[in-house]
Amino acid sequence: MSERINLEYQVAELFRLKMEEFADWCAEHWTVTELQAKADNIFDGKPPGFREGYNDAMRHIRGAVDCFLEDRP
Repeated sequence: MSERINLEYQVAELFRLKMEEFADWCAEHWTVTELQAKADNIFDGKPPGFREGYNDAMRHIRGAVDCFLEDRP
């Protein structure tokens, strides 16, 4: 039985680590620079500050991961 508990813990820990790695990757690779926003017309109709808000959201995915994992049994 202790092997099962240990395996469950190891899987949960691996999941947590991979989710944190993904959040860090998003913060590094999915933010949009001012030049990218000007070149990509998807931002044309967005209100001022949209890009900054989007980038803040990407940088704070790690916090969302933490909240998600805290709520898990």
